[in-house]
Amino acid sequence: MEPKAPCPAAVPSEERKFRVLVGVTGSVAALKLPLLVSKLLDVPGLEVTVVTTERAKHFYSPQDVPVTLYSDADEWEMWKRRSDPVLHIDLRRWADLMLVAPLDANTLGKVASGICDNLLTCVIRAWDLNKPL
Repeated sequence: MEPKAPCPAAVPSEERKFRVLVGVTGSVAALKLPLLVSKLLDVPGLEVTVVTTERAKHFYSPQDVPVTLYSDADEWEMWKRRSDPVLHIDLRRWADLMLVAPLDANTLGKVASGICDNLLTCVIRAWDLNKPL
C-alpha cells in the first residue's frame, strides 16, 4: 500500500477499483477468511485488503489469503517519527467500505467501550462514518 496514494477523486472512475477493507477477529469463523476473500475477489472491480488481529491468525494460514494482510506489527514497524505515515489512518483513507467478519465478542466490546489496543480497533475508531462499516 502506498502511503501517499492519489486522491480517489483524481483517478478516473473507469480505472479505479472499489476498495474493501476486511477486518478479521479471533473467532473460529476466521477459518472462512480465505474463502471470503476469494469470493470478494470474484466480484469485478473490487480491490481487497485485510486487517487481522493476532488471535485471528490462529485460524487461517496467511499464505491462503491472496491479498495484502496487515496486523499490529505493521502499524508499529511503519511509524518511526512524527512525519511518518500512520497505517490505521492510511487504511481508513484507502478503503471505500469496511467489513469486519467475523466480529468476535471481545472486539465488539472493545469498540463499544472505545478501547483501541490493536490495528483493527484503531482503524475502526478512526473510520469515516460517511463510508459504510
